[in-house]
Amino acid sequence: MKALRLYGPNDLRYEDIPIPEIKEGELLVKIHSCAICGSDLRNVKAGGSSHGMTLPRVLGHEAAGEIVKIGQGVHDFKIGDRVLLSVTVPCGKCDYCLKGITNLCDNKTALSYQYDGCFAEYVAVPSQLVKTGGVIPIPDNVNYDAAAIVEPISCVLNGQELSQVGLNDTVVIIGAGPVGVFHAIIARILGAAEVIISEILEDRIEIVKQLNIADRVINPQKEDFISNVLKVTKGQGADVVIVAAPSREAQEQALLVAKKRGRINFFGGLSKGNSYISIDSNLIHYKELFVHGTSDSTVIHMKKVLKLIKDGRINTSKLITTTFNISEYKEAFEFASSGKALKVIIKPVN
Repeated sequence: MKALRLYGPNDLRYEDIPIPEIKEGELLVKIHSCAICGSDLRNVKAGGSSHGMTLPRVLGHEAAGEIVKIGQGVHDFKIGDRVLLSVTVPCGKCDYCLKGITNLCDNKTALSYQYDGCFAEYVAVPSQLVKTGGVIPIPDNVNYDAAAIVEPISCVLNGQELSQVGLNDTVVIIGAGPVGVFHAIIARILGAAEVIISEILEDRIEIVKQLNIADRVINPQKEDFISNVLKVTKGQGADVVIVAAPSREAQEQALLVAKKRGRINFFGGLSKGNSYISIDSNLIHYKELFVHGTSDSTVIHMKKVLKLIKDGRINTSKLITTTFNISEYKEAFEFASSGKALKVIIKPVN
């Protein structure tokens, strides 16, 4: 089968490799759509990940396809079932798993990291992912491309539930890449009254305007970010500030534009070795701010997002910029890195 395997820094290869042999409890899924994630771009550049990736490794984890082979002992699926795949493979036994917070599992592994991923014609789904509900049926009215972007939107939903985004909130989103756009859409669904987006790239600003997902767009390279947010909010600041960009400065500024008892979400992680920031802790103390992060999502979040798509509350056709055949992977990754696209999908099968 055709697959994209990472061997080292900027060494992603288009190869012919054997179709995986599945074991007891596993599934073989024929991949129809796999979206490029920002982590894929970073992992290709770095030649791996600090999260325990072993090389060579087939990348890709935002995926949907159909079951073509069922391992012994699996009874809940049939050949031909259309499914999307969760990424995290939780142990199911640690305290976090038992509390339902499987994304924080102490012993988690993941597709595209410890297991081969989905930039391939076929993927072997680990038995533990099958057992823990990570193989999710796709409704008839949801196509493979739409199902493939459920996972990144589910991470956004997890973050906004942690930030308690709700009715009449003013939400500031720093960064208008795919994740920032998803944050604006989910904030509206959860009841936000006003969405303010900060972005420096004109191509992304134009996408935001075309989608009509923000009440105000600020380019901090052309106008002062802090004073504009305070002006729009009549000096109060925002109820929720989501940093959806890997920026130290943005994390530091987030505290300055949050209102009293505001919630600040460091959604975009910083690069290893560059993850320390300087903040005035008195802002947290006297304004009673809540500062937290977000990491991945659970199957429950994925099912919630899938229903939003099924019910027509998220129009995925506007969020998928284009698709590429797997043989065009170089062009696909270049376009996904350009800042001119939202989601770019690779199609392993014709």
